Amino acid sequence: MAAMERTDRWVAGTLALGVVLILLAILLVAFRTRVPVSHLYVNASGVQLLRSAHIPVHSAPDWPGAYRVNARATSPAFTAMATLFFASGNSVDLPRSDVLLWVYRG
Repeated sequence: MAAMERTDRWVAGTLALGVVLILLAILLVAFRTRVPVSHLYVNASGVQLLRSAHIPVHSAPDWPGAYRVNARATSPAFTAMATLFFASGNSVDLPRSDVLLWVYRG
């Protein structure tokens, strides 16, 4: 009977380890994923960060206080900071609170 209990614990431990490894792999892929965006609109404090990184920013004529930025991709939405990736190869970290509107490609 003791051998059966030992086998049960081994099987349960193996299954639990497999579930943990699968969840860690999903989390790792989620952190490394880049979400494609067409462009986005940022506020004035976001513009200061982008201009300091020499990223071109254009004023939105029909939206006062908003500025359009042409990024290629961004980091996933479950972090407080958004990393914007540009065609020039530059990337900029921007607080998500500075982004007014996301326009995704698709």
